[in-house]
Amino acid sequence: MKERLKTILLFLLVGSSLYMTQKLWIQFPTSVTGFFQPEASYSSSYLLSDMIIPNKYLIIFGQDSMTMMYDANKYGLWNSSRDAAAKVLSSSTLRMEELEQGYDTTSAERAIVFYMPEKLSTYIAAKAWNVNEPNSITDAIPYIESITVSLGTGDPFFVFSGEGKALKVRDTSIDFSQIIQEMNSIEDQKGYDYYYSMSDIFDTAKQGIYIPYEINQSLPVVYVSNSIPLMTQEQKDQFAERFLEQRIDYIRQITESNGSNIYIYNNQVLKFNSNGTVEYFSSLQDKVEDRNLYLSLVTAADFIDRKAFTASGMYLASTTEIEDEDSVGYRLTFRYRIRGLPVLLGNREIPEYAEIEVFNNQVRSYKQLFRMEVDNEFAQTFSSRRILSSFDVIDKNYAFLERKYLQYSGNTKESLGDQLLREVLGSIEDVTISYYDPNLKDQDERLIEIWQIRAYGRLYAFNAYTGTLVFER
Repeated sequence: MKERLKTILLFLLVGSSLYMTQKLWIQFPTSVTGFFQPEASYSSSYLLSDMIIPNKYLIIFGQDSMTMMYDANKYGLWNSSRDAAAKVLSSSTLRMEELEQGYDTTSAERAIVFYMPEKLSTYIAAKAWNVNEPNSITDAIPYIESITVSLGTGDPFFVFSGEGKALKVRDTSIDFSQIIQEMNSIEDQKGYDYYYSMSDIFDTAKQGIYIPYEINQSLPVVYVSNSIPLMTQEQKDQFAERFLEQRIDYIRQITESNGSNIYIYNNQVLKFNSNGTVEYFSSLQDKVEDRNLYLSLVTAADFIDRKAFTASGMYLASTTEIEDEDSVGYRLTFRYRIRGLPVLLGNREIPEYAEIEVFNNQVRSYKQLFRMEVDNEFAQTFSSRRILSSFDVIDKNYAFLERKYLQYSGNTKESLGDQLLREVLGSIEDVTISYYDPNLKDQDERLIEIWQIRAYGRLYAFNAYTGTLVFER
């Protein structure tokens, strides 16, 4: 916070003395390897669509055979399902039915359930998927948290679920053959781990959470490095020139005692922090009295597409309404994936991979940690150890989880009695395989394979090979 205030103060002092010119945008490549080479960028609609992707997805081959996957693009299931969902959202021949009890995935014959990282506006999803005039689905279920594609007996159908509602949508004119073909291909490979409903393993747990009883595969070894500390002064100057679209001779530079570099031009400030982050600030040119989330998302998508080192693996994690003096907007945070798995950052000063403050068509600030996967002699290999299943991790850490639950709830063992086990396990909200990045080294830091468990208002990361707690937030 102190560094942020210092930067803003510098911006105000210098910006007030500089001639105000019209803000111009530049194209910036989307990869570090082509850092100073011009590349064609993706369109905003593409990037916006790429930002809105599921956090994970459950594939139900049958009631006794299901698996969970995390890389939405690996098999093409998400792309095919998203295209079909877009057709449903624009169809005029669909049939809708509200499911009062929700959709029970445990009874599904064959289905795919895509879980979104946060509650998503159905209208915005439709627009992101190039639906110009969304139909009444957006009114019937304004927000979605998961999308189910049912492929069992009878005609296939969608179920959009969110905010305690579930809407069954059927349209016989839509072709599901590509989705079915890709799902059959995954099933035929037999290379997946089997997942079970947590309520089937622990009869006291809530429905809707799936965990593997046994893991037969290891995860690839991954190393990452920070790009910013490895950049030369000349590279930073060139970055600033392109970002601020001005020759370096006209950009004021300040080097702080900790090694951070600040570039100031007009009403814009660009800062390279010694912790591996890049920050950008700009004053709002126009007052924004009415926030527009869709416009803000498109603006953010365009900004990231042209300014970030890379948008690969980034996905929208949260949206928060914000105010700045007389203007209203949104703070959008992004997480990222490596090898298709989400990455949990362990640096408490940098809770998320990227953060942007957007006021409709204006970007007020942007911050990103340029943490990139690197190739070395140990990368691309697999650990010889077998990953513990989340069942084993929960079992090994039950006493810890019980203690945390009692602290969170304010209850005692005596007051709950035989209900304690049910309450502890029933309060687990999510279980996800991930990588953990301690973010302690600038170069060649190995990520730790973990199971993330969300429960009792907290997030706990357990080493996937030993079951020990490595991080909590």
